[in-house]
Amino acid sequence: MGLFGYGIGIHLLEAENPEKLPKKKEINPKDNHISFQCESMVAVEKKLKEMEIDYVRATVEEGGIQVDQLFFHDPDGFMIEICNCDSLPVIPLVGEVARSCSLVNLEKMQNQQQIQKMLQQL
Repeated sequence: MGLFGYGIGIHLLEAENPEKLPKKKEINPKDNHISFQCESMVAVEKKLKEMEIDYVRATVEEGGIQVDQLFFHDPDGFMIEICNCDSLPVIPLVGEVARSCSLVNLEKMQNQQQIQKMLQQL
């Protein structure tokens, strides 16, 4: 299965013998991991509890913006981070416009860009 967005592809593959993979027991947010942004940390945490998946909560501050994080291992033992980092701006590549991972923030940013274009035409 693959996830694709913003020119990035992530391939999720099932191990041939998952029972032979080394299992990590300690959840260490400093360990190698992949991160996904979500719209509701409450919903994700509720689902992790329902599924009886061990996780660790953390909070970091980036440039005065607080980001909540949840860390857990997938069934193959790989670290996953879920965060509410939609409040962090996505730094655009040269020639691209700033955007956000959040659909709500994306709509706001698009509206602001339309207003800026109209003002430039005046």
